[in-house]
Amino acid sequence: MVISLAAPFFSRIEIEENKLVCGAGARLKAVAVEAKRRAISGLEFLEGIPGSVGGALRMNAGAMGAATFDVVESMRFMDHSGLIAQRAAQDIKVEYRSCAMLKTSIALSAILCGSAGVKENIQYRMDEYSRKRWQTQPAAPSAGCMFKNPPTVPAGKLIDELGLKGTRVGGAMVSMEHGNFIVNDGSASARDVLELVEIIKARAKELRSIELRTEVEIIGEP
Repeated sequence: MVISLAAPFFSRIEIEENKLVCGAGARLKAVAVEAKRRAISGLEFLEGIPGSVGGALRMNAGAMGAATFDVVESMRFMDHSGLIAQRAAQDIKVEYRSCAMLKTSIALSAILCGSAGVKENIQYRMDEYSRKRWQTQPAAPSAGCMFKNPPTVPAGKLIDELGLKGTRVGGAMVSMEHGNFIVNDGSASARDVLELVEIIKARAKELRSIELRTEVEIIGEP
């Protein structure tokens, strides 16, 4: 089953002083742009992350050294029985790219906190983040960073050191711009991507004794 929260009620963004009350269906880019329009600083990093607030909460999505739950005050959610509740961020267990409770509950909305800023400064940071992103990440289609960073070395750097940039299975290839991206030349199947993931994991284990774990969540049958 796929539940879409793109309807207007679930994608609304409301402002309360330096806080944004965001439906789970709100696009992250829209949140960042609305924060800039209201001169609310601290949410600039969301602008370049594809997806919605709900997805960002589920994955504790992050960029530019910041993560979603760094700016969450509270979250409203529903469990599988239909019970709706709200919980403060400090009472929610999160970790790198994961919010465990949202494996069994559905995020409905969140209150995001920023601070009073200056529009020009906010725009400057957003431009800088965008420039850095396009200088270091591939423009080709991908699912974003494929692997979580191990404790000892960034995944992209590890894959580069292993000489795997440019490695290809069918239409899937390890990006030449950033080793932690698997890009699609337009003909890749899911199987191509998954086979390439296994090649990378095996090489990292064999040569560096590092167990790589995927940041992208893989669902469904092969």
